[in-house]
Amino acid sequence: MKKALSLLSLTFLLVVQAEAQKKNSLLWEVKAPNGKTSYLFGTYHLIGSDYLKTHKKVEDAYTKSKTVVVETVIDSSKMMQMAMVGMMPEKSLKSMVDSADYEMLKKEIMRVTGYDIAMFDQMKPMTITAMYAMAMAEEELDGEGLSGNPIDLYFASYGKRNGKEVIELETMMEQAEMLYNGNTPEEQAAILVQTVKDSLKSSEATGDLLEAYMSEDLDKMWEMASEEEDPLMDMALLLDNRNQLD
Repeated sequence: MKKALSLLSLTFLLVVQAEAQKKNSLLWEVKAPNGKTSYLFGTYHLIGSDYLKTHKKVEDAYTKSKTVVVETVIDSSKMMQMAMVGMMPEKSLKSMVDSADYEMLKKEIMRVTGYDIAMFDQMKPMTITAMYAMAMAEEELDGEGLSGNPIDLYFASYGKRNGKEVIELETMMEQAEMLYNGNTPEEQAAILVQTVKDSLKSSEATGDLLEAYMSEDLDKMWEMASEEEDPLMDMALLLDNRNQLD
């Protein structure tokens, strides 16, 4: 569960490119030979934009930046197309897991999200995994750090409103292809089952991650992301291949 939550919740916002300013800092700075300054800020998807009110150095760096590079920019015109990528009309989740696991999923998904898992039976299981992980995180965070707009969305939308150049590292459809087609539906079903089973054993991962994030403890965040190697999670797909330069 620790790795699933880390992968689903923690990413990096690139405000150009950077080297470390100091070891324990979410905001990194680099000065180019021509004197220009760029910044790299690590975002946690669940953190709201009100977080910046207590981190003036981040807000100041963002205000000074002319260009903002974010993971993706929300494009409402692509929502239906993205939803279609997440469908599997010829398969069902119920047919891909054994009956005991399905009953476990049914009970836990209802408890955490309030939805009957049958509603998502022909959606690729990654949809349920993401929904479940987000709901678990919100439950564990109990509103802490969630106020304001999602911080990634804030950086992009506020940047546009203020005349900054906004560049996306990936389109929504590229992300959809990675999430929904990077693994087979059967592999995604196995990931979903393991994620829920792990959460039933321990529900402290998100709270620990938030504490590490708030204290800007990079070593702790790295430890949490790497201490449990999960054979179901394709790190090459999620991290390595996505960070290759053309």
